[in-house]
Amino acid sequence: MKTIYECSQSKMVKWITAIFILAMVLGVLTEIYYVSKGTNVTEAIIVSAILLAVVFSCFFVFPLYIISDDEGIGIRTLLRTIRVPYKDIDHIERIDEKTPLLGAKTIRLFGIGGVFGYIGFFRTKGIGTFCSYVTDAKKAFLIYRHKGLPIAISVTEPDEFMPYYMKGGAK
Repeated sequence: MKTIYECSQSKMVKWITAIFILAMVLGVLTEIYYVSKGTNVTEAIIVSAILLAVVFSCFFVFPLYIISDDEGIGIRTLLRTIRVPYKDIDHIERIDEKTPLLGAKTIRLFGIGGVFGYIGFFRTKGIGTFCSYVTDAKKAFLIYRHKGLPIAISVTEPDEFMPYYMKGGAK
């Protein structure tokens, strides 16, 4: 049976995303203004292209929803679905507010820290390095695998996701 769990963004992520996009739009508009005043067009096009590429790269990798079926768990982004077969999963752990996943002691190694979510590679004390596809840190899970880095995900309704796994969804 295939079950889809939505990945809604927290208010903080929505604010960070809105501010980031506004800053990028203002950057492009500033470049257009300077081009109209006779500034070097090539440089303005390059800067604008970089700003737009940054926004789109963030947009393409954030998780839309989590798929749980008879074979495993899938993380659906605009570009692809990342599959984690149940046979590769050691266990899944709900992250509580006492041990925040993306707190002050978390270091972003590579990725996005707040725009559309927390996507990329992070390191924190106690967990070590992990791959993150989190849109709301208060509703996060860690998928520990037999081989490879743990994967952090979040779903809109975490109380529905965990029972599916516990009831034998991961056989």
